[in-house]
Amino acid sequence: MPVSFTHIINPFVCEPNTEHGIASRITYASLGIAYERARQAGVKVEINAVILPGEEAAIAAPAKFGGHLHQTVQDIRALHPWRPFPLIADILKAGSTSGTSSHLIYTNMDIVLQPDFYAQLRTLIEERFDSETPFIIYRRNIPGHYTGIDQLPDMYDEPGDVAYGFDCFVFPMAYVSQLDLGRCCIGAAHFDYLMFMALDAASGFRMQRVNDIPLTFHIGNDISWSGQIDYIEHNLAESMTAIQRMRQRYTVPENSQFDRLDRNHFRPNARIDSLILRKLKRLPGIAQLTVPIKRWMGRSH
Repeated sequence: MPVSFTHIINPFVCEPNTEHGIASRITYASLGIAYERARQAGVKVEINAVILPGEEAAIAAPAKFGGHLHQTVQDIRALHPWRPFPLIADILKAGSTSGTSSHLIYTNMDIVLQPDFYAQLRTLIEERFDSETPFIIYRRNIPGHYTGIDQLPDMYDEPGDVAYGFDCFVFPMAYVSQLDLGRCCIGAAHFDYLMFMALDAASGFRMQRVNDIPLTFHIGNDISWSGQIDYIEHNLAESMTAIQRMRQRYTVPENSQFDRLDRNHFRPNARIDSLILRKLKRLPGIAQLTVPIKRWMGRSH
């Protein structure tokens, strides 16, 4: 089967001049350019926008309606401040149901694509990896002063700084039904690390990373979500439970990427000292105080 892509996004309605509004406009513009470039290169691409009911106005070409979401994390647990964050498992299921491609792509709505994004992904699958290997693309963070679609040519030329988080996943369509993502929501930490581990397990521990080709970028390095402690705690608890289930389901090789993320990311976050620190962040003003500190340190996670 020739390499083809169903690209899943989760847009939402927001004020046009907000940070999210600006990022969405630029993302959609880059999607249109990359989609046309893929067509010219003979790469089949469909872009499925998965939304909550009532968010239809958030869909713009070249994306098409890819399905409704019927719950948010608030239906699982009341979290504060109130945010209707969807569950990543629901997004992937809804977006892939009508998909007819060999591979799925999932990116956050603030991730901007380079013009040859889809063609380069095909090349990676055909020449560097193989059709059964999932991988992530590391983004570049570029300066935060860009605000307009007309500035895209300059954005494309920015070298940026590699950001070591997971916000662009590429994997075979067949893996969707095998992923144990618990009830993790997007919009907060840990869901992306769990998704990386779940793909590693589903693929027979073959997950790969691409950081030498600048295919995506993010404007600025805002991490204001890192102060949303309720959501971080929810995703951490869901992730730890899902990891336990996967360790029972699979024979996890020692020092595999799954094993290293479990040991170096999730277990330290679950320690009592980390829990106490997060409880301290619940004190008024403390959580938000950590955001500018992390931003100053250049951390994206």
